[in-house]
This record gives sequence, C-alpha cells and structure tokens, in this order.
Amino acid sequence: MKKMLIWIIMQFLYRGMKVLYHEDKRMKEEFDGWNKDKVIQLRVNHGPSITIAYAYLKGLSKAHRHPDIVITFKSIDTALTVFTGQMSVKQAYLEHRFSLKGDVFESMRFVRCVDLTETYLFPRFMTKRIFNHYEKKYKPSLWIYLKAILTL
Repeated sequence: MKKMLIWIIMQFLYRGMKVLYHEDKRMKEEFDGWNKDKVIQLRVNHGPSITIAYAYLKGLSKAHRHPDIVITFKSIDTALTVFTGQMSVKQAYLEHRFSLKGDVFESMRFVRCVDLTETYLFPRFMTKRIFNHYEKKYKPSLWIYLKAILTL
C-alpha cells in the first residue's frame, strides 16, 4: 500500500513539475540554469522509482537513461513522510534519510523545483509547516492539478 501511494505521488510530482516548467517562470529558470540536458532519478530502497529527463530549454519527460543525479530514500517510511509533506526534503537531507549520487550543487536546483511544486500541490497549512518561507503562486493550484491530470 505504501509503495503504491509513493508511486502515485511521484507521478503527480513529475506531472506538476512538467506543467510548472511552462506555467511558472521560476521553475523554468531553475531547470534552464543547468545549461544542458540532465537526467534525475528519485528512488526508494525496495520501492518505486522515477527517472526524469530535462532537455535544455524544452522541458521534462520520463527517461530510461543513466541518471546524472540519483536521490535514494533509505526507507519507504522516510519517502512517505517526505512525499506527503510531513517532512521537507531539506530536513530529510540533514537527517541523512536519503543518499545523493551526483553533484550536490546541481541537485539543489532540483530540490528547489520540488519545493516549488509542493507549494502548488499541497495546501497552505502543509507548506507552512515544512517550509520556512512562502512561495507566491502565479496560477491557482486547481489549474495546475487539472493540467497535470488532463494534458499528460
């Protein structure tokens, strides 16, 4: 059950990021800051994974290539607490709840994109608890949800 929930959340995270790349200039600026194509993989030990490819100035898609950055959550419970907004990615990193393979500086761009996506996907009371700042939304969350569900 937990694995299925994590897989569903990963799909929404990917879809939300893909929509926001075109709808929110901050997301586009973060990804385009790499100045080249990248492949990022989110994994859970003994659980689901998703591999996302960023094509420079084009956007995101799913990939089946070797990743440049791999974020591996050490347990299903840790992944669930992060993906359901009970813990921030930054807190999980500080508590060594996941491992990172790849450039830390480059992975921070991805983490900022995850944070921005969560701002749109999670209700305000959840983001207030896990972030020490509030990101402005340029589109209503419902709009992002609908585009994520209907256009992909």
